[in-house]
Amino acid sequence: MDTVWDVVVIGAGAAGLACSVAAAEAGASVLLLERGQALGGTTVYSVGSMTAAGTSLQRRAGIEDDTEQLIEDMWDYPDAGLSGDAPDLRRLYAEESGPTLEWLVRHGVQFTLPNIEPPHRVARMHNVVPSSRSYITRLAEAARAAGVHVALATEVRELVLEDGTVSGAVVAGPEGESTVLARRGVVLATGDFSGNSVMRQEHLSEAAAAALPINPEALGSGHQLAAQAGGELVAMDRLFGPQLRFGPPPRRGWLDRLPTWRWLCAIEGAVVRHVPASALRPVVKSLLVTHMSPTDALFRSGAVLVDRDGVRFGQEQDPAKELSARPGSTGYIIMDESVATTFDSEPNFISTAPGIAFAYFTDYRRGRPDLVTRADGVEELATRLGLDASALSASVGTSELRAPFVAMGPVHSMLTVTEGAVRVDGSLQVQRPDGQPVRGLFAIGAVGQGGMLLKGHGHHIGWAMTSGRVLGVRLAARPLDASSTRIQDEEEAA
Repeated sequence: MDTVWDVVVIGAGAAGLACSVAAAEAGASVLLLERGQALGGTTVYSVGSMTAAGTSLQRRAGIEDDTEQLIEDMWDYPDAGLSGDAPDLRRLYAEESGPTLEWLVRHGVQFTLPNIEPPHRVARMHNVVPSSRSYITRLAEAARAAGVHVALATEVRELVLEDGTVSGAVVAGPEGESTVLARRGVVLATGDFSGNSVMRQEHLSEAAAAALPINPEALGSGHQLAAQAGGELVAMDRLFGPQLRFGPPPRRGWLDRLPTWRWLCAIEGAVVRHVPASALRPVVKSLLVTHMSPTDALFRSGAVLVDRDGVRFGQEQDPAKELSARPGSTGYIIMDESVATTFDSEPNFISTAPGIAFAYFTDYRRGRPDLVTRADGVEELATRLGLDASALSASVGTSELRAPFVAMGPVHSMLTVTEGAVRVDGSLQVQRPDGQPVRGLFAIGAVGQGGMLLKGHGHHIGWAMTSGRVLGVRLAARPLDASSTRIQDEEEAA
């Protein structure tokens, strides 16, 4: 790869791709580095919602919205401790989320008409069609068209730090180790640290540290690189979770197997925006039972949670945290026919994607039969699940459940994302503990949340896309400083 670039981006998830495309389209030469073998990051594990205000899809649905309302509503989640966390970044998100969604649409990303999710007062949750893979496919196409150089299987060993300024990175790839320099900035877009067991144990509660990561490759490398360069880490103990989640199906659902051809996605987008919601319910249910989490209301209605040995280990007051302390953070939800019937009709659902649809017991029985096990007695249920019959019998005996029984699972205690990040200012430049910038170093997406806490559907992808696009445009127009001019002079001399 060439030695000198305008912008070097580390991490090829949503944020890194958005930044690379925006910078290249604005005229910058861009090198995008990815440690893994493929693009996508944590984004490909998501349902794909993006929360944005002031979009053309909102206007098409007759929805009036503005920046101030979005800011207020993002802070209005009860008991989340969000107020005042990073007001400059929250305003940046609110002001630029709409333009970012329109930018994605221009690149061929298709969305449904927006849906409402409380406490948002109007519908802002735009859902990608057909799945989150579309983000990566369309941005990868745009990156190729704009001339972004993508280096896969390439790890950043360290940042090049000269006189307090980050000017490049030492990288190791298939062809060995080399040093790449950046005239206008090095960008950290490496995601969260939920896959790094050492960092989880250092910063999170015992229960959260033991939970399983959604993305095992989210190793927090950007956090470590920023800290080594003098950057400050903030809100490292904060997260929303862990949460109970069912495992993936034995084989990918048909929605996940659909090709992401541009023309096909365009047709799909037109269909979901014009066909009555009732006609799309089977499609939505397929998505829900593949991706969603079981509600804690199951336990308030009499279901019990056992570990993979069949032992009931708590009172299900905080089931995800309780399960994270058990072997493998894995267990089963045990109920009887009465509880199953209760959660087979409104208002008692098993899973929800707010504003889209609900999934009931029958939806799971039909859409995810691998997660539903029925039996006339405890011993039969234990045999079918591979659990210890005496332990399961004792567990059921502590409840009011009566045969026949139903089990749902396996279910896992999992972390979706961590909220701790590198402190950044309004220009997304990394900050030191004394408030001074680490010149030449920027952070976006999960690693660049800067203390901003994001609760609810669609905010993490929204911030990743928005911060990436905004920074890419800014870096392409960034004046060269003295060190950058020196890099350019050295390149021209060579």
